[in-house]
Amino acid sequence: CIMVLDGIAYSYGILLNALMVHFGQGKGLISLVGSVLAGVIMLVGPIASYLVNRFGTRVVCVLGAVTSSFAIFVSTYSPNVPFLMFTYGVVGGLGLGLMYVPAVVAVGYWFEKRRSLVTGISTCGSGAGTILFAPLVTALEKNFGWQGCNQMLAGLCLLCSLFGMTMKPVPLRKPDEEDSVTEIKKENEASSGPYSEAEFDYMDGENGNTTEVKLQEEPSAKIMSAPAVENKKNPSMLSLLCNPAFLLIMIGNLPAVMGLYIPYMFLPAMSEERGLSKEQAALLISLIGLFNTAGRVISGAVTDHPKIDALFVTCFALGFGAVCPFFMDLCTNFASYIVVSILFGFSLSAWPAVTSAMLVDLLGLEQLTSGFGALTCIRGLAAFLGPPLGGFVIDMTGGNYSPAFWISAALLGSSSLVHFVAFVVKRRLQANN
Repeated sequence: CIMVLDGIAYSYGILLNALMVHFGQGKGLISLVGSVLAGVIMLVGPIASYLVNRFGTRVVCVLGAVTSSFAIFVSTYSPNVPFLMFTYGVVGGLGLGLMYVPAVVAVGYWFEKRRSLVTGISTCGSGAGTILFAPLVTALEKNFGWQGCNQMLAGLCLLCSLFGMTMKPVPLRKPDEEDSVTEIKKENEASSGPYSEAEFDYMDGENGNTTEVKLQEEPSAKIMSAPAVENKKNPSMLSLLCNPAFLLIMIGNLPAVMGLYIPYMFLPAMSEERGLSKEQAALLISLIGLFNTAGRVISGAVTDHPKIDALFVTCFALGFGAVCPFFMDLCTNFASYIVVSILFGFSLSAWPAVTSAMLVDLLGLEQLTSGFGALTCIRGLAAFLGPPLGGFVIDMTGGNYSPAFWISAALLGSSSLVHFVAFVVKRRLQANN
């Protein structure tokens, strides 16, 4: 499901020139259609989260697959850009968004010890979609036009309803089943470990009126933090907004997503203008996806190490990824474009791959779906702004792509700084608790 929805979103830039010719409009307006699609996919995050909590991942994913398939198919008969924007961007984005949240959070409930690795593997669908859909969309558009291409993509969306049916609900824990704290208790008794009964009462949230106990954290194990225990007692959206580290992460995601989508949208057109063939330009997007896929698995495995903080990994990934759009503008031949595209895909792979682990570490498992939905909504707002900003800047500068890529680099760099501040705030809060 992630492969299809991200493949459609990230390959929209390949259709940019065909749509500009068909509707007789500039880059700014046509790129806005793709931004609406990407933005709505994420903006519906809170709605999708509520529906998942209410009806489960299976129902919501199937509903999204059917909705997106219908909308994208109807959009091929658009008489003008506003109709295309509504059917393809708004309704299609709604359907894809309903697919996205269940596909990401479903694995978070099934796995505990290797959550980062499993999430990284599942989100590899995004990279796989970029790898496969770039040449696929190029070939389909070349042979069937953009209408025929999108009609076939609509069929792939409908196929995702079958994958949605496989999303088995997590069974409710039976009274005699052990949870993580119970396992720690048994290990503590067997090895005469460092934890007292009062500390276990604190883990269970049964400390009552007793003096607050500060947990002795073992470096080799991740024990539920105080904020996570607090959120377990009050799993509401208000508790998310009262967490300063989470607020900073939300703010940091605004420039990050704006900067991310600009290269995806304009790299094919810029590289073609500078001498690359259409097939070579599409290959650059595929390379980004290929190394993004590999990076997600690697970063997920690395982040599962108890001494590696998912939020710090995010800071590093965004900071390193910020230099890539700047160097994209300096590329002069196909080989240099290949090198920078590989670095761009690999460096930014950790950011989405460790999101679930970062949220569980910061908010607790009980608020994973709500936190992910809120974060996805913020990302949706940013996706609305990034590509149109780049498109209008290109139009205003007479078709010069350089300023758009400079803006992308600055946005990703500023996001890295904000995430680092969130990392510092999180550490201080954990130290105080």
